[in-house]
Amino acid sequence: MPHFEEPRFDPFRFMKWGGLLLLALTVVSTAVYWLLGQHYGRPDWTPMNCLFMVVITLTTIGYGDWLELRNLHLAEVFTMFLALIGIAVPAFLVSNITALIVEGLFTDIFRRRRMQKKIAALKDHIIICGVGSTGLHCVTELMSTGRQIVAIDHNEAKLRHLCEELGEFPYIVGSAESDEILVMAGIERAAGLIACLTEDKDNVFVTLTARQMNRNLRIISKVLEDNSRRKLAIAGANGTVNPTYIGGLRLVSELVRPTVVTFLDNMMRDRRSTHRFEQLQVAPSSPVAGKKLSEANLRGKLQALVVAIKPPDAEQFIYNPTADVVLLPGTQIVFLASIADMGTLSSLISGSRDASPDR
Repeated sequence: MPHFEEPRFDPFRFMKWGGLLLLALTVVSTAVYWLLGQHYGRPDWTPMNCLFMVVITLTTIGYGDWLELRNLHLAEVFTMFLALIGIAVPAFLVSNITALIVEGLFTDIFRRRRMQKKIAALKDHIIICGVGSTGLHCVTELMSTGRQIVAIDHNEAKLRHLCEELGEFPYIVGSAESDEILVMAGIERAAGLIACLTEDKDNVFVTLTARQMNRNLRIISKVLEDNSRRKLAIAGANGTVNPTYIGGLRLVSELVRPTVVTFLDNMMRDRRSTHRFEQLQVAPSSPVAGKKLSEANLRGKLQALVVAIKPPDAEQFIYNPTADVVLLPGTQIVFLASIADMGTLSSLISGSRDASPDR
């Protein structure tokens, strides 16, 4: 069964309700003293004097009987009740505020609230569900290419460690299988989601939930068992990746084509690398739409090397395309370019700056 976390304890909410209770107790007690003053015919029991009596009682300061209570049995009984019961409210609030300060939880709360505001402002970002052995590499690559991300994981210590290593990024501590957590991550505004939880069944559940919440979301899921691919496709995944299968291909490549592997590793793993493979779709409003590849002159303008293209409605890519290939609207272009030029290329080809680095 999917795991759902209990909502995290929010001391601010607790203190808000505690403060309201203290305010209500003060107002009601002041009113009771004033009504008792009317009952006993004491004109000096003004609202201000009654309020002062309540405050010095609740705070245990005491200046004797600020209101003369001697032989006024109802007033004496109420004062005892206020002293015994009412004092617990401010004492409880003060002790908890002290504990929050000593334990440093205020800093954590402010940081989480600041992060929630940052997430609320994101649009077309990518959500990574799980930062385990696979997810942490997803975070690293997306960060290195300047994508906006939100990570979700149970392990807050791991998320903080990643922030220290890669630079701060928004994250949420909780279960990606929870609707509430996905909403907090901005699922309705996200462009993509990577499901890389430990179990296939968890990834199926996340995929199904995410697809219901955002029909236009591109979802890629990790898969461990081949029979889970169909389930993920039915749940709404746009693609699946088997790390074990990829690992096998990598082992063979290391053996038979080590130079190619070294080239790709240097580009993908080295944080100092300035180039990446990228794909973009030609938009109808793009300046290159309808032009030949030679006329677009992507290499001349931005030093972008076009590796392959996939025309609209075509099932296969055209590798190493010739100069006379026409870039029709909807054409997918795979190219190799510098990270610094990604934003300009995105604007030129797809009319957006999704690929532009933020850092």
